[in-house]
Amino acid sequence: MEKTLIGKNDYLFLKNDESKELDIHCNNLCLVKSDLLRYSKNINKFYITIFPNKSYIYKDYLPDNYKAKYRPSLLKYKSFFNNRLFDAYEILKNIDDTYYKTDTHINLNGGYQVYINFVKNINKLFNLNLPIKNLTIECKKDVILAKLQIGLGDLTWDMNKGTQILNNVFDNYYSSNELIQIYYGTNKYNIIFYDYNLVDKSDEINDNIIEWNILSKYILYKRNEDALNKKVVIFYDSLLLSTLGLYITMFKDVYMIKNVYDNKIIDKINPDYIFEFRVERFLF
Repeated sequence: MEKTLIGKNDYLFLKNDESKELDIHCNNLCLVKSDLLRYSKNINKFYITIFPNKSYIYKDYLPDNYKAKYRPSLLKYKSFFNNRLFDAYEILKNIDDTYYKTDTHINLNGGYQVYINFVKNINKLFNLNLPIKNLTIECKKDVILAKLQIGLGDLTWDMNKGTQILNNVFDNYYSSNELIQIYYGTNKYNIIFYDYNLVDKSDEINDNIIEWNILSKYILYKRNEDALNKKVVIFYDSLLLSTLGLYITMFKDVYMIKNVYDNKIIDKINPDYIFEFRVERFLF
């Protein structure tokens, strides 16, 4: 079944799959079934960042029969976390060109702004003085993302668009030479790949390109000798891909886990701080 929805001005969106993104925003569907009290054990060292769904932040480009106006799952999370939740929509709504037109994900232009405000927020909450890394970001216009062979342009892939004809698949691609390239890069940054028992499996990576299946399987660990002497766990999903290189260097010991919050792995690592990044459609 096709997953690509063709919107206005050649914007492409994710049609309802198991995440029910359009039902959430158009029909007020709340998917939050789990007990958020699972976070209580570590709430004093926790902070969560929520990326808005593309169909909400670019709702003006949806077809006329889709009216995105609800955020029920986010409201439940906000009522629980209060000042320990950063709704990135509040920043991104004022910035142009933050999500790809032909892909479900945020681009580096938007992701970098989320990073800047995340650092400001945790500095205030935890009384830290973390520096913000300055990036020079370049934009290549009229690019076909799928032809870059770096896992982008997913809404133009045959498996998602089906038999639909897309009139225009050109997009803007943002990048920076000052950023560690983890996703679709190779392991040249002294990153250790752990399994969930914290056994070093780096030898299994070798010089392989670090694709999504690798990130999904392993915990990424990096030691940064010159960074703040704290140990952190970062849970993330695919909307952090463009900025992984910023977060993995923020503290002396950083564990990045492509998963949702999990007390079992937190107990094994015993971090000073715990951060989670989640796209809105996966609030459950």
